[in-house]
Amino acid sequence: MIRLAATALLAMSASLSASAADLHPSALHRYVSNHIAWNTNSYWIEGEDGVALIDAQLLPSDARRLAAQIKASGKSLSGVIVTHPHSDHFGGLPVLKDLFGDFPIYATQGTADGFAPTLKQMLESYKMPNAFGEALDERLVMPTTIVKDGETVTIAGIDFEIHDLGAGEAADNISAYQKDLNIVFAGDTFYPYTHYYLGEGHIDGALSHLEFLKSTFSGDTHVLPGHNDASRIANADLQIAYINKLVAVIKDARAADGALDANGRLTPEARTAAVNKLMQDFAHYDDFAYGSKTILTWNSYGVGAWLKAKGH
Repeated sequence: MIRLAATALLAMSASLSASAADLHPSALHRYVSNHIAWNTNSYWIEGEDGVALIDAQLLPSDARRLAAQIKASGKSLSGVIVTHPHSDHFGGLPVLKDLFGDFPIYATQGTADGFAPTLKQMLESYKMPNAFGEALDERLVMPTTIVKDGETVTIAGIDFEIHDLGAGEAADNISAYQKDLNIVFAGDTFYPYTHYYLGEGHIDGALSHLEFLKSTFSGDTHVLPGHNDASRIANADLQIAYINKLVAVIKDARAADGALDANGRLTPEARTAAVNKLMQDFAHYDDFAYGSKTILTWNSYGVGAWLKAKGH
């Protein structure tokens, strides 16, 4: 079943300023996949004559449900912004194209470059029968418009200020700010109380992205993340603390006598001990249905590779 977190979104909308000349909080909508598909968010805003969409889901079934919600507004899909090159944020594009026809797809060059290899990796990793209960769409739909840092993208008369943040949780990440609603669409740079994926090893980038959000936007700015519920900018501190804790624990583990194998990675015993230590603080975090221990283990590899490259 699809978990539509309407209560959280409505509560957030009620607290937003309703003084914007062209937009009202009621124009903002959220679609969220179920836990098996990683609680992935797509957000759409109704303009006067069309709809602007942020991210496009993973599964074909979710893309169809998202499309049905948009169609119920009586408006067309005017364009999609893709926040980063992970398939759970662009995998639904083929279905949306089937149902809406052509529309512009906006992404940075770094994100566009990641589409094909990420889709290939997903198709190889999740063959049927797979964990999602349905086949992934094998078609590749690429961005049509490359956007740059600081550029304003206008979709359905709605302006989004794009910030290209570079590698972090993914190989490239953006935030998109909509000032009329005072909202940052943060993609996967930000999702508090959830295990922050560090498996790609871009630790410096992940921390800098969170610091960027804190320093760039005011404390009353709402952040709409790629996974889980709306939050405030200040909650970036929770994820900074999470990352720093992982770094500290894995660094200490690597420094212990006999902790490293011939390849300079933690031995299975040392890794298990480090993950168990992290579980004391983070076992309750949302785990995308994989289990906290599994994701902390994945993250230990990313953090470990980063520390090794830095000589630790």
